[in-house]
Amino acid sequence: MTSVIAKQRCCTSLVKRKLLLNDPWYQLILAMMNPVVQRVRGKRILEVGCGFGGFCIKIAKKGGDVVGLDISLSAIRKARNLAKRASIRSQIDFVVGDAQFLPFRDRSGEIVVCSETLEHVHNYDLAFDELVRVTEKGGCLCVTVPNLLSTFFFECVVLLSLGQPQYVKKFFSVEKEHVFHLFKLKKLFSRRDLKIAKIQGTDLFHLSLVMRKALKRDDYLKVPALFENHGLGRLFGATIGVLARRE
Repeated sequence: MTSVIAKQRCCTSLVKRKLLLNDPWYQLILAMMNPVVQRVRGKRILEVGCGFGGFCIKIAKKGGDVVGLDISLSAIRKARNLAKRASIRSQIDFVVGDAQFLPFRDRSGEIVVCSETLEHVHNYDLAFDELVRVTEKGGCLCVTVPNLLSTFFFECVVLLSLGQPQYVKKFFSVEKEHVFHLFKLKKLFSRRDLKIAKIQGTDLFHLSLVMRKALKRDDYLKVPALFENHGLGRLFGATIGVLARRE
């Protein structure tokens, strides 16, 4: 009984964190979007890989016309319930779908967001083409991925040696997680009709499970502001993001 209660508390804490957008990649998206996207009211916004829908719910509360997509049926069910509890269920559509084959019309999103998702997709090139396809001309595409050129590198070495954890295989159906870095992202964005508006990294270091236990810290360790101010964050931060406009 104690273990069940502990799991329920853990789940509740996770959901609360997702709704508050405490994850550094969502903080990064908001930081990149704020100077460029002055308002979201009335705009059509698509999030690919929406998970529990925390970002969608936040944007819908600001008046955005939001659609969230995720490959996990259980995540979509949870997102719908959370939106209903927030009394904005009618303002959001949540759909189950594959990022490689988006069920949306061409140029149907004024703002398209894909956060911490491309690394899990079997063919991320195909998924990226789909993201561009559904982005409206003059609209914004915002993508974040874990950054290989950080302490995440050491976890990648372990994963390459031992294989992905079972929960990753179960939920994402991939044997290996793709790795990204600044130069790879620039190359990815340069092949499409996109103009990069901003590239930014988190001022955080990724901590592996072993490091977290040893330091008794959460998933990430904040680094001094000097590191971020010198622009090294976008090279070596735990998460890296790109905001681009479709031409």
